[in-house]
Amino acid sequence: MIRVSSFGKFENTWRDQYIQQIKRLTPFEWIQIPLKKSPDQRPTQLLLEEAKFLKENSNFYILDALGKEMNSDEFYKWCFKESRHLVVGPAIGFHPDFKAKSQGSLSLSRLTFTHALAQTILAESIFRSACILKNHPFVK
Repeated sequence: MIRVSSFGKFENTWRDQYIQQIKRLTPFEWIQIPLKKSPDQRPTQLLLEEAKFLKENSNFYILDALGKEMNSDEFYKWCFKESRHLVVGPAIGFHPDFKAKSQGSLSLSRLTFTHALAQTILAESIFRSACILKNHPFVK
């Protein structure tokens, strides 16, 4: 099963369309974690929501511009090798303590995207991977 947790809650029609398509192909869950406060700068301590997440989760990978880059085929193989949990951080980025607790980091690109666009790209990449898994014509 693939799970995604994303910090911050907002409407994203394109992402949500991909999520529905993914769920038709494979077990999948996307959880948005609303932030009580969305600071403009990274505080020195973990956000309350980050601390709560770390208490409840231990096996996850973060999305980070400096993480490992993969092409679509590599990402597909990685996604379905075992159960995966990907985390999209808050707009201010991950706290160093949060990064240290992750199993590793993946990059969608060396470019920086808005949260809405990054989440859409991630959802499309997972959909493409599910299509490869199911030999769906989308990838042909």
